[in-house]
Amino acid sequence: MSLTEYNAKYESIIRSNISDRQKALKLADLMTDIEGQLKNEIGEHRNKEVNALYKKVSLFSNLL
Repeated sequence: MSLTEYNAKYESIIRSNISDRQKALKLADLMTDIEGQLKNEIGEHRNKEVNALYKKVSLFSNLL
């Protein structure tokens, strides 16, 4: 999955009308997927972008 697709999935989750608990579960799954992407990325610049998205998902999930 591309970084753009991960970001779109994140936006879809946070804007959905599901409960906070369901959002938290979906965000946890998304974070797991992104962690896999972090391990696979070779370029440092790209890794920074993936890291930034991971932090954004993590921060929002902590607010729930």
